[in-house]
Amino acid sequence: SSDLTNTMGNVVNALPNEAAVVSGPRGTRIVVGGCTFVIFILEHCKRLSLELMTLEVRSVEAETVRGVRVTVTGVCQIKVHAFHESEDGGQNEGLDKGSITIAAQHFLGKNVNNIQQSILHTMEGHQRQILGTLTVEELYKDRAAFSERVREHVFEDLRAMGFKLVSYTVTSIGDSGGYMEALGASQTALVKREAAEGTAKNESEARKKTMAFQAEADISTANAQREAHVSVNAQKEAEAQADRDLNLKRATYEKEVNTAKAIAEAAYSIEGAKQNQAVVRETTQQQVEKSSVMVTVAEREAERVQKQMEGESLAVLIEQRNKAEAA
Repeated sequence: SSDLTNTMGNVVNALPNEAAVVSGPRGTRIVVGGCTFVIFILEHCKRLSLELMTLEVRSVEAETVRGVRVTVTGVCQIKVHAFHESEDGGQNEGLDKGSITIAAQHFLGKNVNNIQQSILHTMEGHQRQILGTLTVEELYKDRAAFSERVREHVFEDLRAMGFKLVSYTVTSIGDSGGYMEALGASQTALVKREAAEGTAKNESEARKKTMAFQAEADISTANAQREAHVSVNAQKEAEAQADRDLNLKRATYEKEVNTAKAIAEAAYSIEGAKQNQAVVRETTQQQVEKSSVMVTVAEREAERVQKQMEGESLAVLIEQRNKAEAA
């Protein structure tokens, strides 16, 4: 099979950043990021770059709507419209073979420099045309609006060439007559004046707000002091009332304590008297019993003495009788 390939044709590989355009009896085939078989003599293959091209679009001494000439430089990025775009602006996997075919019809076989020059002339023409519809003041104040108008104006022409504009930005605007410099100075002075007016206005507003805040703060302070004074007086009143209630309770408690103490002392005195009476009664009883005992003892002693004396008298009598009888 290798010999057959070498005899009949060749396999062509296309990188992702290029389109291989094969034409011949079998029609035109476009291959991007793949490979195809090209028959010798009958088919031809040429490559078209799909890479992004960055161009500097310079319009020198372009006349504006009021005749003031300006020099404007913009930078754009352009590439072949190789893939279809989804509704949200994203890129899908489907090749836009129609756009590639149109670009191939215009530029297949040409080098990159020739392609860039052709597109650059188209971009510069549209840029110069848009400049002719604007005043210098409009161009100076809103570059974004100018860039957007250029993008809108060039879209159809680039699409007809098989290309699309990826980005476009204005990088510089100038003139040789000093108009832009004067406009810049005037704008700077206006900005400075507006800044000074704004600063003064802001300072005035700040002073007003400061005074208002200070007044509110003073009022708040006065209210707070008044409320604090009222609160202090209420606290003192509450403390006085509490002291009074405490003193009343203390007096009540002391009265109750003194009453209880007096009752206790009286009961103690009564009990003491009762005890003393009992002691006296007991002592008296003891004395009575002692006296009774002493009386009994005395009576017994008297009886003994009496009996003794009677015995002695009887003995004397008996002795005397005995003596009498003896005599």
